[in-house]
Amino acid sequence: MNRQYSRSTYVALWVGLGLTVLAIVSAQLGRPLIGEHIRSGYPSMPQDEITSGVNFYAASLTIVGVLGVLGWVATIWRAHRGSRRIRWAAVVLALTGTSVAAFALLVRDTSGDTGLPPLIGTIGLLPCAAGLIAVVLMFTRAATSANNDPRRLHRSPRARTA
Repeated sequence: MNRQYSRSTYVALWVGLGLTVLAIVSAQLGRPLIGEHIRSGYPSMPQDEITSGVNFYAASLTIVGVLGVLGWVATIWRAHRGSRRIRWAAVVLALTGTSVAAFALLVRDTSGDTGLPPLIGTIGLLPCAAGLIAVVLMFTRAATSANNDPRRLHRSPRARTA
C-alpha cells in the first residue's frame, strides 16, 4: 500500500528541515551570545575556559542539528516513497528531537542559570513545532488518503461528474 500524504504534510516537513538548518546556523553565529551567557554565570572564569565552553556548546548543537537534518531528509524521502512505517518513525524522531531541544533549553548548570542563552534554546525548539505539526498531519485521514484513485487526476472535470 502506497501512502500519499497531503501537500501540507510535505510543507511542514520541509519547513522543519529549514528551521533545523536555521538552528545550526544560529548555534554558530550565536557564539558571542553563548560566551556572554557563560561569563554572566561565572564572572571569575578565565577567557580560555569560556572559549572552551562556547566551542563545546556550538559543536554539540551542530552535531545534534546535523542528526536532525538527516532525520528530516530520511522522513521526507520515505514519505515520498510511500513507506507504511514512516508515520511511526516520524513520531519517534519528533519526540526525540523535542526531548533533546527541551533539555538544551531548560538544563541548569552549576551557576543556577540555564546552560544556553534562552534565545539559542528557543530557536532549537522551532523545528520541533514543525515536526509535531507534520506528525499530526501524517495521522489525519485526509492526509493519508489524499489521492486514492490516481486515474481521477487524468480525467477532465466533466468526466468526473459522469
